Amino acid sequence: MPVSIALLYTVLGFLWILFSDKLADMLFRYDPDMLLRVSSYKGFAFVVVTSLLLFFLLKRHVKAYHRKELELLQSEERYRLVVEYAPDAILIHDGVRFVFANTEAAKIFGADAPDRLVGREIFSLVHEDFRASVAERMAQNLVAKVPVMLREQCYLRLDGTSLEVEVSAVPFALNGADGALIFMRNIGPRKAAERSLRESEAKYRLLADNAHDLIYTLDASLRLTYISPSVKKLLGFTVDEALARSMEETLTPESAARVKEAVRQSMEADPAGRSAPRAIDIEMYRKDGTTVWVEAVVRRIFDAKGKLIGFVGVSRDSSERRRVEEELQLSRQFTALVLAAIPDPVFVKDSSHRFVQVNEALCAMLGQPADAIIGKADVDFVSRDEAVVFVERDNLVLETGQPDLYEERLTDSQGQTHILVTRKGLFVDPKGNRYIVGVIRDVTSDKIRERQLRDSLLEKEVLLKEVHHRVKNNLQIISSLLFLQKDTVNDPAIQTIFEESRNRIASMALIHEELYRSGDLARVDLKEYLERLAPKVVQSLRGSKSIGFALNLAECRVSVDKAIPFGLAINELLTNAVKHGFANRDAGNIRVALTCEAGMILAVVEDDGVGLPPGFHPDAVRSLGMQLVVQLTRQLRGGLTFGSSPQGAAFRLTFPLADPAA
Repeated sequence: MPVSIALLYTVLGFLWILFSDKLADMLFRYDPDMLLRVSSYKGFAFVVVTSLLLFFLLKRHVKAYHRKELELLQSEERYRLVVEYAPDAILIHDGVRFVFANTEAAKIFGADAPDRLVGREIFSLVHEDFRASVAERMAQNLVAKVPVMLREQCYLRLDGTSLEVEVSAVPFALNGADGALIFMRNIGPRKAAERSLRESEAKYRLLADNAHDLIYTLDASLRLTYISPSVKKLLGFTVDEALARSMEETLTPESAARVKEAVRQSMEADPAGRSAPRAIDIEMYRKDGTTVWVEAVVRRIFDAKGKLIGFVGVSRDSSERRRVEEELQLSRQFTALVLAAIPDPVFVKDSSHRFVQVNEALCAMLGQPADAIIGKADVDFVSRDEAVVFVERDNLVLETGQPDLYEERLTDSQGQTHILVTRKGLFVDPKGNRYIVGVIRDVTSDKIRERQLRDSLLEKEVLLKEVHHRVKNNLQIISSLLFLQKDTVNDPAIQTIFEESRNRIASMALIHEELYRSGDLARVDLKEYLERLAPKVVQSLRGSKSIGFALNLAECRVSVDKAIPFGLAINELLTNAVKHGFANRDAGNIRVALTCEAGMILAVVEDDGVGLPPGFHPDAVRSLGMQLVVQLTRQLRGGLTFGSSPQGAAFRLTFPLADPAA
C-alpha cells in the first residue's frame, strides 16, 4: 500500500507540473508578473491538493489496517477458543518437549492445568511399548514434513497409569523451527466398553454354545445367522447343516405359517417391540425325518435408529410338556366323568367360599345349572342362617387343615328340609391357593329309616324282654310246682331229685332274668350271672352244713346259646361239690373262678372236700348230673379236665368265646 501511494503521488506531481505549466504559459504568456504569481499559487495549490489527497489515502489505509488487525485478533480468539475447548486433546511439540497443551489434554493426562504438561519431555509420557512407534511418526512430521493419520497408541498419565488414545499429527512451524501439532482423543472408555462387550459376547457365546435349550439368531428375512450346538442333540443336524437350511426346510408347513403370522401380528400390534415376547409351539423336522415339538420365544432386534435387523430366539423341547398336558387333559376329563358319575353332590370352593367346581348331583340338589353356581357363595342359594353354618365349617377346615365331617341342614327351593352329612377337606395347589373340597350325602331318607328302625327295634326289645320275663315266670312256676310236689313225697332220695331239678330250672330262669334286667338282650354277663347262681345253689343244698364259697370272676359276655349250657354245667358241678365233696363233713369251702383270655373262657370249680374216688372219670359215671356236664361241655365245643388231691377236687371247663364256624 505505501508503494502504491508513493507512485500515485509521483505520477500526479509530474502531471500537475506538466499541465499546469502549459496552461499558465498559454494564459499568461504576455504578462510575466501574473505568470510569476500564478506559478507561486500553482505550487501552493499543488501542496494543498496533494496533502489532502495524501491525508485521505493514509486515513483510508489506517482504517483498513485497523480493521484487518481486529479481524486478525478476532480470528486468533476464535481459534484459541476452539483449541482451548476442543473435545480432543491438542498439543504442540518441538520434537523434544511439549510447548503447548489445551484443557482437554490436561484432563486426559490427569494434570490440574495445561501448564503442567508444557516443558515435559514427550517420551516421559509415552508407554514404553509404543515409544518406537511414536518416534517413527514424529520423524514423518519433523523430517519428511508429512502428516500422520489416526492410530491407536498408549501414553502415560502423570500418575503413571496407562492412557489409551487415538493420535494424529501434522507438521507445525515454531518460530522458524520444526515442530508438530498433535490431535489426541481418549479412547480408554471406548476400549473398556469394547473389551467388556467382547467378554460379554464371549460369555453369552459360551452360554449359548453349552445351553441345553436351542438358541439362535435370524436376520430380518428369517434366515438363520447363528444356532447353538444343542441343535445336534435336538434335531440331529450339525451347526453348519442347520445354518444351511431355510425356515421352510426346518419347520413343518403349518408351523412355518404360524411363525410368519405371529411375526406379522407382532409387528402390527407393537412396531417398537416393547411388549414381552409370546411363546408359541412349533413343530420342527429332525434329521431322521421325524418331528419334534418345541416351545419358541422370539424377540426382535433393532439397531440404534430403531430399524429391525433381526431376531433372537430360544426354543425348548416341549414334547414332555405336551405329553404331560395331554395326560392332564385326560385326567381332567376322567375327573369330570367321575364327578358326573358320583351320585352324591361334590363341590370345590376357594378361600372366599365361592364355588369353583360342582358336579351334576349338586346342580340337581340346588336346582341350578353349573354356570349359575360357579362364582357364587352359599348365601346365594340357601337361607342366611344355613349359609353361616356352612361358612363356619369351611373356616374350620381352612384354619386347621384337618378334614371335617358334620351333619347339616338345607332347605331347598321347594321348602323341603334335607339332612346332609358333609365331609370337607383342604386342598392346596402348587401356587399356594387354598380350596375346600366337599362331598355331600343326603341322609334324609336314611334318617327316616333309622328312626323307623329304632322305633321298631324298641318295640322288639320290649317284646323280647316280655318274652324273657314270661319264660322266667313260667320256669319259676315249674320250679314252684316241683317244690310243691316234693312236699308230697316222704322219700328223701326223691326229694333230692326234685331239688336238683328245681336248681336246674332256676339256673335257666336266672339266664332269662339276667337278659330281662340287662340292656343287652342277646348277651349275658357271666360274672353277674355266677355271682347270683352260686349262692342260690349252695344254699339250697347245704342243709345244716356250714359251706362257704369264694368267687374270683372276670367280666365276660357270651350269647344266650352259650350262657344256658354253661349255667347248667356250673350248676351240676356246684351240686356235685356240695353233695359229694363234703360227705360225712359238716363244713367246707367252694371256690369258683372265671377268666377270659385269647378268645377262650376258663371256669374252675374247686372244693376242699374229700376229693374224687379212685378211678373217677366223668364219662364212666352214670349219674345224671355228671352226664349232663359231659354233654353240655360237648355242646359248648369245649373241654373238661379234673383232678383230685387230699385238699379236695377240681374241675376246669374251657370253651371258645365264639364258635369256630362263626
